[in-house]
Amino acid sequence: MIQKFAIGIILITMAASGADFTLGIYGNANMDDTIDELDIAYVDDVIHGTKQATNLTDANYDGKTDEIDIAQIEQIINGTEKEITILDWANRTVTVKEPVNSIVVCGSDPAVALRILGAMDKVIGVSEFSQSTKTYSQVFLPEFKSLPTVANGEVDYEAVISLKPDVFISDVYVIPEGDEKKLPGISVLKFDFYRARTIFNQIMTLGYVLGVEEKAQEYIDFCEPILKDIKGKTDAISSDKKTRVYLEAQGDYVTHSKMGASGYQIELAGGNNLAADMASRATGSLEVDPEWVIKENPDIIVKMAGWNRDNTTAGYETNDFKSMKALRDSILNRSELSKVKAIENGKVEILAYDITYNPDYVISVAYMAKLFYPELFRDLDPAAIHQEYLNTFHKSLGWDVKKNGVFVYPPIAD
Repeated sequence: MIQKFAIGIILITMAASGADFTLGIYGNANMDDTIDELDIAYVDDVIHGTKQATNLTDANYDGKTDEIDIAQIEQIINGTEKEITILDWANRTVTVKEPVNSIVVCGSDPAVALRILGAMDKVIGVSEFSQSTKTYSQVFLPEFKSLPTVANGEVDYEAVISLKPDVFISDVYVIPEGDEKKLPGISVLKFDFYRARTIFNQIMTLGYVLGVEEKAQEYIDFCEPILKDIKGKTDAISSDKKTRVYLEAQGDYVTHSKMGASGYQIELAGGNNLAADMASRATGSLEVDPEWVIKENPDIIVKMAGWNRDNTTAGYETNDFKSMKALRDSILNRSELSKVKAIENGKVEILAYDITYNPDYVISVAYMAKLFYPELFRDLDPAAIHQEYLNTFHKSLGWDVKKNGVFVYPPIAD
């Protein structure tokens, strides 16, 4: 069991891009990014002693590798499995009975993933969203308005049990470690959909659980070419020429290392995150002081806005740039930063949380690439990418990004 836990960590942290992740599902015997005939062949080789078993060879999770595992993999491939065992993002091995017909979900990030996967009709209970994301959730997740709530800060386990869901899906930190036992008979899956670093892995894992792998692949196929195009162009820039970025999250002088959601997205956009390698909390956040910013002298400052953080509104919840403008002006007027290059050149950009902290992160990466290298990405249209994403995965909203919402300020000229 200790070995499986350790391997689980490896599987999860490897997921950096759509073509380079290990799918954490038992039955993925050759430990690539899918379950297919190659896994059957691998298990057969293990049975005959020509290959060593991996941590995922035991497809039915019974402690041994044999012909039953081959049968399980065949069933996963053709969608007839009775249960599936996965590694979730709390490094837990969880077995889910199939098919999944009902879900309780806590957190807007996994909820967005469920709509991408076409599974919103399975949701029968939700959390009361926090004050910071309440307006966003009301606008972007209107399906939840009439559903019973099972959590408000803390999970009401009795309320969850009363709904009798097949699966409880939440952000990693919603249920304290060990409290899963308070939901007997319900498979508890913990995800971390706000981290771009592992989203492809997570979306595909959840796709297998819900029997909609093709939907998950559609999402990966949408994001991957955009990210590859940006990477292909920015990789040619020498490290000393890359745009130096100071990201500021909630609160003055709170930034993100490369472990933070937005911090990693700076890297995907080809920027040099000045705090990338600094010690940080598990979420990637850390505090710096003005002297550090002055010393690092960033080319651009990117400040996050919305969700009522720093008393700002942005993203889907408003059509007014007033709040973002006021936030930008306050940064430009910080007297202690008056000699910083980004301030002197007016390179302060406000970016909405709505397009960074869930599976639509590819939109923020596109915006940042355009902001960091406007000449290099003259033909890149982040708003068009945003619209295509919404049309493809959130069509029911009928959202027009040219008419509704404010996502970056100052706006990028067409």
